[in-house]
Amino acid sequence: MIHSLTEKYRLLTRMFTRPVFATIAQTGDWRRGLEFLFGQEMFRPAPKQAVANLFETAWHELRCSYRNEYIYKAELANRIVFGRHSPRTTALHVELPVGRSIVDIAVFNGTSTAYEVKTEFDSARRLRTQTADYLKVFDRVFVVAHPSAAPLYAGLVGDRVGVLALHKGGSFSVVKGAVSNRKSVMVPTIFRCLRRAEYMEIIERTLQVPIQYPNGIIPRKCEEQFCKLNPEEAHRHFVNAMRHRQTDPQTVDFVSQLPQSLRVLGYATPLSRPQRTRAVSALSQEINIAII
Repeated sequence: MIHSLTEKYRLLTRMFTRPVFATIAQTGDWRRGLEFLFGQEMFRPAPKQAVANLFETAWHELRCSYRNEYIYKAELANRIVFGRHSPRTTALHVELPVGRSIVDIAVFNGTSTAYEVKTEFDSARRLRTQTADYLKVFDRVFVVAHPSAAPLYAGLVGDRVGVLALHKGGSFSVVKGAVSNRKSVMVPTIFRCLRRAEYMEIIERTLQVPIQYPNGIIPRKCEEQFCKLNPEEAHRHFVNAMRHRQTDPQTVDFVSQLPQSLRVLGYATPLSRPQRTRAVSALSQEINIAII
């Protein structure tokens, strides 16, 4: 049983993890994914509510009382991709490796934007090395923080890095603007963010250089050719490749069917088409509140 609010919030946070979402998608059985909730006195959804409502209820409670990293990521996805833009034209990547760091949220539309989340529970310990890595490939870089901490981060980051504050209602305000960086990106670092099929297509189609090397040396030869691009050209190809990964019709249809609370997990969790179908079906099932 839950003995404190902190325990409760940590249990709710566990609902919004890849293993839980993947289990529901793989089995089509929401009970398998959420069995750790059984027997807990947590919250009571109205009778005959869909499973999706259980996630929405938990998410709204966390938004109000325990704004962890997932809440920040979900707000960015909902406000930027589904609010300001569209999932058909804007790609969202969760925890994208760049250099020695991992970008919490990366957004690609007409340009590239990295968002580094710093919640009330985080420290600024790795902030300088993280933002330095992001500036090697992204046009714009932002730190997203609690309003009380945002001015502190604004004084810690470099001149080109912006700072956003996430307010209680889910809106963002600009504490410090980001400066365009696409002319200063590092072409070799961009290359290492691309998949083999992506950089091969760029080389063959754009640079018109046929790929006729043994498999073992294709990456090295392609990198040599790719590094002939200037920073802005390399960045443009990077944006196009990353958009293409997440704006295909199947992905757009899938994430658009998910409740607001689960869109980030929809992007972050690798699933086959049948698994995506099972996930949507499981979320629409009615929940038996007697077992919660």
